[in-house]
Amino acid sequence: MRAFLAVSLSPRAAQHLRRPVPAALACLGSNESEPAQSDVRDGGWLGFAGPDPQDIVDTATGRFTVRLGRAMRTADGDVPTDRLASMIEKGTGLAAIVPPFGGVHREDGASSLVAAGDWLGLRQLYLWRGNGVAAISTSARALAVLTGGELDPVALGTQAMIGWQIGDGTVFEDVTVLPPATIVTLRDGVATTRQYASSSAAPDTSAPPTLDEAVDEMAEILRTWLSRYVHDHPDSVLQLTGGHDSRILLAAIPQEARKGLRTMTVGDKDVPDVRIAASLSSRYGMPHRVLPLGEDLWPSPAEAHRLAILSSYELDGMASPLALAPLLLAESRLEQGHRFSGLGGEVARGFYYAGNPSTATTSPRLVERLARWRIFANEAVEPEALDPEFYGHARSTTLATLSDLFPPGDWLRATDHFYLFQRMHRWSGTHSSVAAERRFFINPMLDRRFIELALAVAPADKRDSILLGRLTKRLDPTLARIPLDTGLSPARLGSRTALTRVAVATLTGRKVASKVRQRLRRGRRPQLGAEHASTLVLEHWRANPASCAALYDLPLLRREWLDEVLAGSRQVTPTTMAFLVNLVAVAVRP
Repeated sequence: MRAFLAVSLSPRAAQHLRRPVPAALACLGSNESEPAQSDVRDGGWLGFAGPDPQDIVDTATGRFTVRLGRAMRTADGDVPTDRLASMIEKGTGLAAIVPPFGGVHREDGASSLVAAGDWLGLRQLYLWRGNGVAAISTSARALAVLTGGELDPVALGTQAMIGWQIGDGTVFEDVTVLPPATIVTLRDGVATTRQYASSSAAPDTSAPPTLDEAVDEMAEILRTWLSRYVHDHPDSVLQLTGGHDSRILLAAIPQEARKGLRTMTVGDKDVPDVRIAASLSSRYGMPHRVLPLGEDLWPSPAEAHRLAILSSYELDGMASPLALAPLLLAESRLEQGHRFSGLGGEVARGFYYAGNPSTATTSPRLVERLARWRIFANEAVEPEALDPEFYGHARSTTLATLSDLFPPGDWLRATDHFYLFQRMHRWSGTHSSVAAERRFFINPMLDRRFIELALAVAPADKRDSILLGRLTKRLDPTLARIPLDTGLSPARLGSRTALTRVAVATLTGRKVASKVRQRLRRGRRPQLGAEHASTLVLEHWRANPASCAALYDLPLLRREWLDEVLAGSRQVTPTTMAFLVNLVAVAVRP
């Protein structure tokens, strides 16, 4: 099922909510050829679009058991839909299903409706509670229509500072995201929630595994995952890059299963990702396809604008539509079958460790420093675009929220927690939800036990990719000796020699210098394909000002700045344009 909305009502619910709301249903259909359907029962109604052949939708009895995403798999194999009902009702076995996934079950038209998300909350599900009414959906916009569609100024401030959402907020007032490992039950206008697993995957730091113990178990987890998955789905495609995560997945695939395995890489042929992936594919006899995001993809500025708005709808305005739009355009040329990729290895290499003290404990000062150095660095809006009062309030409230999200204790472990349960859950999850609707999207590195081990390893054994380097070498020593896009090989990163420390320090120094230059220039790092998409959308706006006129109704933006941008006398960064596109999309009601 691509999109879903369930509304539960009590006798005191507003009259206009008692029947399907057309504007809310319009948020579910991806195009005119796939309009949303509805099912009305006593006590509530359902809206849904894009049913999957594996879904169970019986309009006669009211039975409704659907998968919110195409893939549903554990390390042992695919999970059929008919098993999903009991798993959701009992809350058993759900933590073994790799994110992203979601599922919904209603036994018949008179029964409660029960929905569950994955243990990481990667599949975004949204919840709204009103007076005598409760609703859950894959679309925050659909719920916003039911609530009246007001925007949340605090959440918009967060979006302006970070580029994505944190905590349980959305850009819409009173609409929240479902927490990780949560089951929600709708009945008589009330939504009740319960957790089926710990929402933190917190490690037992009293007796953490040694580095070698963790590597052994993590290697076995990935070998089991990949050998079975490739066996069950030999037509799968490995999304291969020049980085560490996809290299680890390739290393976990048995040598005899690599020949003939299809690979693909997103990017232009002269970038390191493509060059390295092409070399690896050739080495192991794997057919390799390159998916470029060049200018030839875009037919016109008007088409770029249209696709950017549609991408914002897909993301519910909570991540960069200018990063998604080029991918959707490129993906339209590909079959949407079985694909697996690596994402999440940052938890195993201490993504936020660089420049942070190794023995510190969490404090507001450290949170603010990390925010200035990293969290606010890449996707923030230009301050000049924002009303000064809004900007000051947004910065202070976002910092306060961030301080509450970092757990007390060991600072480096707290950054691991933030990366996994905020950046992965909210930023990566928003994009992953879009992918999960379109293809069988599997990431074995999000196996819960794999992540538990990654979190449990001492930070000193993760810093500078020691853990990941050693894991790659354990899986395939030959593959581990081939350099990554950094120029260093996994085998070298997994060692602790003096030469390795010098090489890593040199690489880290270059990254720090680049980050310093970025901050001095107040630069923003656009995502792949976003820069050209931004240029085309802005060209369309300048030629057709009515297409972005809604921006002038938002007091958080400076009107003088907008005038200069549309007149062509001021340039604008792609990250700021992404924010503006989202505002245009969410400000215009269906």
